[in-house]
Amino acid sequence: MSPRYISRVAVTRPADTTAYAALDVLGAASPAVIEFPNVAPSGGGPIIIVAAALLVEVNAIPSGMASVRLHLYSSAPAAIADNAAFDLPAGDRAKYLGAFTLTLNANSDLGATLFVEDDMMRKQIVAASSSLFAIAQTLAAFTPASGTVKNWELRTIEA
Repeated sequence: MSPRYISRVAVTRPADTTAYAALDVLGAASPAVIEFPNVAPSGGGPIIIVAAALLVEVNAIPSGMASVRLHLYSSAPAAIADNAAFDLPAGDRAKYLGAFTLTLNANSDLGATLFVEDDMMRKQIVAASSSLFAIAQTLAAFTPASGTVKNWELRTIEA
């Protein structure tokens, strides 16, 4: 089963080394909402996420950075800032599609790059348009490198 849609998005975090607490939002300058364009048919509809990947442009896993959760939405959620505590406000509940977690480990370290993927996913959701929206969240506290670039990829098929 090969993906029908592939969407790649690069997110550059702020140019600082402000530590993240566990369960904080990992993003860019406010808001930290990620849009995955062209990941579903133009009018939306049921899709299956078959794979997700994260490539981080750093040369070592920051101490404490073990897992990243990606919360998915059918339309843009309320703005939330990088490094804020993640929240699912009442106004976003109807758009919330669930989440998945990617775990970084020693096998993710490729020298000058970190890479993790899950190519065994079968998460079925209903897209409202050709885009999906997301907010990334760290599950543990860590101190990031300044201006780190995270390259996200979603691969989907029509359900």
